[in-house]
Amino acid sequence: MILLQAVLVGTIGYGLGVGLTALFGYSMRHSILAFKFTWELLLFSGAGVSLICIFAALISILKVIRLEPAIVFKG
Repeated sequence: MILLQAVLVGTIGYGLGVGLTALFGYSMRHSILAFKFTWELLLFSGAGVSLICIFAALISILKVIRLEPAIVFKG
């Protein structure tokens, strides 16, 4: 469940980020702020986001595994 949540949030965040960046780049195409948005940049940024999400999920999984089950139900 933790991995599914990390993948879902990472995908939504990456999609929104890439979409807004592309929209900004398109709207600024004739100004001094114009930039090139290549497929390599999309690929490497997607890989970076994926690694960060997986690493964060693994940290959360380790914390859940080390948790004493009795503490959860203790009032």
